[in-house]
Amino acid sequence: MARIGYIVTELPEQRIEEDEQRIQKENCDFIYRERYNVEGKTKELKKLMDNLNDRDEVIFLSMANAFKGVRQLCLFLNISRIKNLRIIFLRDRIDSFGVKYESSTENLLHAISTLTEDSYAIRKIRKLSEKRERSRSQARQLRNEKCVELYKAGVPTDEIKKQVGFRSKSSVFRILRASGVKTDRRRDGEE
Repeated sequence: MARIGYIVTELPEQRIEEDEQRIQKENCDFIYRERYNVEGKTKELKKLMDNLNDRDEVIFLSMANAFKGVRQLCLFLNISRIKNLRIIFLRDRIDSFGVKYESSTENLLHAISTLTEDSYAIRKIRKLSEKRERSRSQARQLRNEKCVELYKAGVPTDEIKKQVGFRSKSSVFRILRASGVKTDRRRDGEE
């Protein structure tokens, strides 16, 4: 009978140190750590499920931290029923054996009802940050393309620097080199 912990990290607005301490206080024999993944791939959770033995104890921070939706939760609950596992959700105050927390239908129903809402909120926050990052990289790419076009059109590097928004000529030349453009500094009298 093993005591196994599972934690998903790098969630938006997560206090990772606090969460790590909370799961380590449970004296787990092993802790599976999963990095949050938008695509839904949960390699560590699959490893955990594959390595479970009868009567093991599995400790999660919460349903929302461990599962991305009701389907994933139901699959795990079926496995836990077959293997007679003890499941503990710390934040939700749920213990399937009623030892750590008194059995409460209210806590269980609340955790299940907010699971979809919580996982959706997490995905939404994550997608927004990725969208911001994508728009930044797209803006950077457009800026770099403009820099190359201006240079090829014969615009002086001082003017390119101003139009593109660089602080120095070296940034212009760095972009040109990265784009494979042969530069001729003598063209602008910049030896």
